[in-house]
Amino acid sequence: MKYKINWNDSDGVFAVPDLAADCLKLASGKAVKLLLYILKNKNSDESLAEIGKAVGITEEDAEDAVSYWQQVGVILTGDGSSQIRQAASADQPAVSLNPAPEVTAPRAREKAAKMISPAEISERVESSDEIKFLFSAAEATLGKVLTYTEQRTLIWLHDYYGTASDLLLMIMDFSVSQNKASIGFIEKIASQWHENGIVTHEQAEREILRMQNYYSLAGQVSARLELNRTLTPTERKFVSDWAAKNMSIELISFAYEKTIDNIGKVKFSYMNSILMDWYSKGFFTPADVKKSENKPANTYKEQKSGGEHSYNLDLLVEHAMNTVPEFK
Repeated sequence: MKYKINWNDSDGVFAVPDLAADCLKLASGKAVKLLLYILKNKNSDESLAEIGKAVGITEEDAEDAVSYWQQVGVILTGDGSSQIRQAASADQPAVSLNPAPEVTAPRAREKAAKMISPAEISERVESSDEIKFLFSAAEATLGKVLTYTEQRTLIWLHDYYGTASDLLLMIMDFSVSQNKASIGFIEKIASQWHENGIVTHEQAEREILRMQNYYSLAGQVSARLELNRTLTPTERKFVSDWAAKNMSIELISFAYEKTIDNIGKVKFSYMNSILMDWYSKGFFTPADVKKSENKPANTYKEQKSGGEHSYNLDLLVEHAMNTVPEFK
C-alpha cells in the first residue's frame, strides 16, 4: 500500500539519516519522537528536560533515547558536536552528556560490559530463546515496552551476574508490587542478590518475603512516627533489623513513645536500644512490657528513694525471730 505525505501545510523539510532509519527496529516510540525533534531543531541549545517536555516525555526517557541514538552512531558526542545539554541547576553548570568521571578498574570493566549495542541486543534476541522469553515476560510484568536501557541492563544482569531469568522476573514482580518498577531499583536488588549468593528459586522466595516485611514495616514506621521524609540509610538499617526479628509496629511505636518521654525527640539509635533490650527479655508486645513494668518489686530489695530502707525491715525481723541458730 502506498502512502502519500501531505506537504501542503509544511514550511519545509529536514533530512533523516539512513542509519537512523536502519535502527528503527529497536528504537522506542519515545526515542523516535526525540530524534525527529532534534533533526527539526538541529541548531537548538535546549536541555534534555526541555526537549522531553516539548515532545511529551520525561527527562529520564529523553536521556535513555539519546543514549540509544549515541550507541547506534546517529547522535555524536564530544568536541561540541552534540548540541544537547543536560539541564543545569542554579548552582551547577551544564555538563556534557558523557562525562568521564574517574572510576575504579572493576567498575570500569562493569560499565564496559554493560554497554551492549542495539545490534548486539537484536542478535541476542534472535539467537537466545531465553532472552526472547525474558524480554517478553518483562514487558508483560512491567506493563510497557522495554527501553534500550532496560534491554541492555537485563541482558547485562543475565550475562554478567549470571542471574537466571526466573529470578529477574521475581525481582520485577516485587518491584511492581512496591510501585518501584524502575530499572535502577531492579538492578540494585539483582546486585544485592548476586553479592549475597541468592541463586535458587527457594532462596529468592525467602528473600522476597524478607523484603516485603521490610518495606511494609518501613512504610508503617514512617507513617506511625509521622516522618514527612524518607528514612536515612542508618534508619533503614535499624528497620531492616527490626523486620528480621519480626517486631510489630505496635512494639516499635511503644518504643517511640518511651523515646519521646525520655529524650524528647525521635532518635532511632535510642529506640533501637530499647527494642533490643525488650527483644532479649522476650517482650514482643506492649502488653509484655507493661506486664513486666507492673510486677511487684523483689521482696528483699524494694527500691525506695530518700532516706528509706532498700529492704523490707518487717520481713527481716520476722525471719530472724523464726530462725533458730545452730551451735557447734
